[in-house]
Amino acid sequence: MQEIHDLQRQIITKLLQKPLPQRYSELQIPGVDNDLFNYHLQILVKKEFLTKKDSHYQLSERGKQFASKMNAQGIPQQLFKNSVALAVFRNNYTELLVQKRLRSPFYGDLTSVAGKILLGESIVSAARRKLLEETNLAAQFTFIGVLRSIKRNSRNELLEDTFYHYCVSHDPVGVLQERNEFGENYWMTPKDFLANLQTNQDYGPEDTTVWKRICKRQLSPFIIEQEYLVKHY
Repeated sequence: MQEIHDLQRQIITKLLQKPLPQRYSELQIPGVDNDLFNYHLQILVKKEFLTKKDSHYQLSERGKQFASKMNAQGIPQQLFKNSVALAVFRNNYTELLVQKRLRSPFYGDLTSVAGKILLGESIVSAARRKLLEETNLAAQFTFIGVLRSIKRNSRNELLEDTFYHYCVSHDPVGVLQERNEFGENYWMTPKDFLANLQTNQDYGPEDTTVWKRICKRQLSPFIIEQEYLVKHY
């Protein structure tokens, strides 16, 4: 989330609390020098967070989008991560597409292809995009469920809070790109993949639960939560 000065945050918070445009005098903050206040007010106008009309100020659409990421006290909030996790099979589900990560965090982990969902992007569209970007393969996907993973370090500090949206496909088309900046891609039996899961730095017990379901083709919808300590970040 974009960082802004505390005075700018206070101005935005004041405008959130009243639906009608406000005059300069209504927005002033007690104890703040007038020149300093006016400087930050005009910065918000310049950033297009506020609009000014007939000596009245109000939040612009951009300003409202920014404010939606703040709590009632105007404090910016860290948001959840939303990602897709791809289960791509071939040869009658006897082989699963896996990726060895070549990026931190969790460098070297053996996982499926996964990646962030973009704003305004559907889940299956994100799955198709990530598969093409990371493997050069194309496929149609079915969204089957969500695994929320809350990851902490050994000091119990929050590292990540991610919703993984699992999508399944089979028999993709194209020539597999075996290595790129994302990782090494290859095919593995589901049995071997399940056996390797627990060796990952980023491993929660429900990872095995989800993948066992998928590998057995139990594709009924699910929502599962887990919280765990990562081995190394």
